[in-house]
Amino acid sequence: MKSSALRAVRRVRNDCFPVTPLLGLRLRTPRLELRLPDADELVELAGVAERGVHGLDEMPFAVPWTDAIGTLDFVDEFVAFHEGARERWGPDDWSLLLAVWAAGRLAGSQELSAEEFARRRTVATGSWLGLEFQRRGYGIEMRAAVLELAFRGLGAEAARSGALDGNVASSRVSERLATRPSARRSSPRVANRSASSATS
Repeated sequence: MKSSALRAVRRVRNDCFPVTPLLGLRLRTPRLELRLPDADELVELAGVAERGVHGLDEMPFAVPWTDAIGTLDFVDEFVAFHEGARERWGPDDWSLLLAVWAAGRLAGSQELSAEEFARRRTVATGSWLGLEFQRRGYGIEMRAAVLELAFRGLGAEAARSGALDGNVASSRVSERLATRPSARRSSPRVANRSASSATS
């Protein structure tokens, strides 16, 4: 493992909101487990991304982070991004970057984030999967898991999940889970829809 990546993950910030309890968070679906990755797992997750997330002729992300794959600093910057999200964590403004395991293998990442959560009660989601884990229905299953957490666990009232034009896979996941920009959903409806979609 690169020493700078290890230092980034193990760095302790005394002035940040304590996120240690989040390390015990586990979200499980019929086929997946979602949780915060440790130091070694973050570097391994970067390796999943390096093996490919999308075709060379497409860019499904608003922030083209995959353009940095193959550069000398990619792993360090990847780790620093995840660590930075933990350092900036606050009660109202946060980004939960969970790693996703499928059959015990790291497959990708699922984000659940919010700004001014106490006032807006709105969350946003974003995700990616390594190419070898795509087209198996995992995208629906992992997003359903964090929506269950958001609505039933945190009391969210709305969820946003946007996709760039041409990102057909992400758009289909949103349609299956009925998440639209500012679309309001009660937790029972999200939970029921998630359960019916999880095995697809």
